[in-house]
Amino acid sequence: MIKTTLNWTIKNLKTMHANKETLCFDHPIQRQSSQWNNLQQSLLVHSILANFPVPAVYVEKADSNETDEKGKPVFKYSVLDGKQRMTTIFSFIDGEYALNEETPAVEIEGTRYELANKTFEELDEDVKQELLRFKFQIFAFEECDDDMIEEIFFRLNNSTPLTKPQKSKPLMGTTNARFIDDILKDTFFREKCNFSQLQLRKSDDMCTLLQSMMLLDNKYGYYEYASISADEVMKYSSHIKNNYSYEQQIILTTAIDYLNQAFDSKEKLLKKINIPMAIILADIAITKGIKTYDFHNWFLYFFVACKNEYGQYCSSGSIKKEKVLGRLETMTDHFYKHFRIDENFEREINENNTDEQEEILHEEEIPETNADEETVDIEGSQWGKTTYDGLTGWFSMEYAQSYDSTQEESEESDDIYSDIGASCQLIFEPNGGECEYSSYMYTVGS
Repeated sequence: MIKTTLNWTIKNLKTMHANKETLCFDHPIQRQSSQWNNLQQSLLVHSILANFPVPAVYVEKADSNETDEKGKPVFKYSVLDGKQRMTTIFSFIDGEYALNEETPAVEIEGTRYELANKTFEELDEDVKQELLRFKFQIFAFEECDDDMIEEIFFRLNNSTPLTKPQKSKPLMGTTNARFIDDILKDTFFREKCNFSQLQLRKSDDMCTLLQSMMLLDNKYGYYEYASISADEVMKYSSHIKNNYSYEQQIILTTAIDYLNQAFDSKEKLLKKINIPMAIILADIAITKGIKTYDFHNWFLYFFVACKNEYGQYCSSGSIKKEKVLGRLETMTDHFYKHFRIDENFEREINENNTDEQEEILHEEEIPETNADEETVDIEGSQWGKTTYDGLTGWFSMEYAQSYDSTQEESEESDDIYSDIGASCQLIFEPNGGECEYSSYMYTVGS
């Protein structure tokens, strides 16, 4: 390993990133951007202008196998530590945010300048130039293999406030880190799953994906987990380094692609605690030949029919193995009963863990309502009730669609549900009777 010191100004660095593309921030072990709030961003700008200490930047230097107009080799620099500092300054220069109202004033060569609430263009010219000519302390490493780079990253961040999922990246190895990044940047996690901005800043999406991988590996006998805690996620990350096969990748990505097809847009029920369960059930649904359309309808139905039963495993201590198995068993039992695959099915959660959960089939439940209630609120969703020929049906008001008389609906479905009195989509019709429509969705009109 060779370590050298570089002497570049912010203006040089921005040009390298924007124009020459010789400075990049996409090394696989890097954490995601947008980790800092506006006050943190503003204090970095102030620190530079006021000569406060600013941590060094560390980069990997590699030959790009290209030459410039003078025939000299062109090197590319991948930032290992310091991405937030550089992108924060670059974004400020590009006018993407104004400095926080609490940003202190700064004194440059005896003159006091106000910074609060100002964009880069609104700064005095002397202040702009002071910022652009600032030089980060930059250390470059070359002739390093992936293992060495991972160790450097881990040591640089071992005592800083990275979250445990973020610390998992160098533990899993560069190849796995790149594979996971590709999944998180794809449509399902980015557009269909329900993560808050705070959760994304903490890399909870990556933690959720690793938990899902852990449960899938457990299902197929690759890994035995004690819980799905952050510590266990770090342990699992170390386990899969150079030990995550192409077959495992295919199982995971196939299940995620299936869910991506099942959901057309962001689904509020696809939140952190439910996503690993959904991925396991998607894997089962694929093997059973269940259509994505029907899986989507069942998924919505499940959280109404089994709200209380499932919810008891989502309370305090939900990362414990017994709670995880409880959620998996409740959802898997209901899945098999709903699609009438086999009432005497073998558990598909994990054959090694069957002694940890009582093997019973749960009766399907209808949410409790008063006899005169027409709708019920389930986690913010309105569900309506109707009765026909002794059978009670529940339909989602949230996923309502206007009735189109030209669409091809069966006469039977129109006759049965035309008295509901609202445009809606019938999701299921439980009640223990002989129901022919439990896994279908019909559009009906008022």
